[in-house]
Amino acid sequence: MARPKDLDYILSDCFLAVGQAVGPGKTIDFDTVTWWHRRYRRAFHDAMTTRGASWAADRRRVTAVGRYLGQRVVAHAGRRAGIDRAAAARASAEVERGCQMTATREALLTTDCTKSGATAFSS
Repeated sequence: MARPKDLDYILSDCFLAVGQAVGPGKTIDFDTVTWWHRRYRRAFHDAMTTRGASWAADRRRVTAVGRYLGQRVVAHAGRRAGIDRAAAARASAEVERGCQMTATREALLTTDCTKSGATAFSS
């Protein structure tokens, strides 16, 4: 079971990385920050409880994805000084698609094909 303190740690690491990537040139709307926190607290809780992901084991990956999320949200915000929820939603959707593709690929690569007649790449 995911401990609330672990969720706090992983969210803090993730959003510190987002902030580092965004840098001092843009501000992030408060509504955007709270939206991201709700969204990713739920996602991290799910990953930790259903898939056994852990903050200690996945810290490097989470911070790398957080930096990438920060870079993408800056790109989606364009020339605007502030980052709104619409830009955050577009960046999140883009990053989450990439994470899903990576997770799918990793699952396929780690599937034990010797225990069934099907291979990891069969449909």
